Amino acid sequence: MAIKKLNIDKIINSASFTFEKWELDNIIWADRNSNPVTLMFFLSRIKELKNLESITILEKRELANLEELANQLDESECVELLNISEDQSRQLFLENLARQSAIEVITNQHTSFSTMETMCKLQPSDFILAAKRTQDLINAIHELVIQGETLSKDVAGA
Repeated sequence: MAIKKLNIDKIINSASFTFEKWELDNIIWADRNSNPVTLMFFLSRIKELKNLESITILEKRELANLEELANQLDESECVELLNISEDQSRQLFLENLARQSAIEVITNQHTSFSTMETMCKLQPSDFILAAKRTQDLINAIHELVIQGETLSKDVAGA
């Protein structure tokens, strides 16, 4: 009996699945306007796709979506974001740490060991800022949940 060989390239090139513009914009590259690391990876991904010698249909679709999203960016704001000051970098780090901590508290009722370990490495004033911001985020989310009765119709599966 002859073994049938699967033509993987043909299957991939015939696929219509790719990350849709909405997902690229709101999930994968959501903070490209505020996070210099994400912005750098976003721009690097575009450059990487443009420099491919052989590009698949899926990569062409992704590139088209990414270029459309990139055209919505302001060049001077991008340059400014990629050259943020040490204080701005600190504030961004504290905000991201507080968001992570808030999500952990809401979903697990406590922060993870690694998050707390990171927070404990901060200077006391930064620790307090991160803890206060964590509590602010938790309170804001709880208020949204309380008001959520009117929001649930907009949630998938509700």
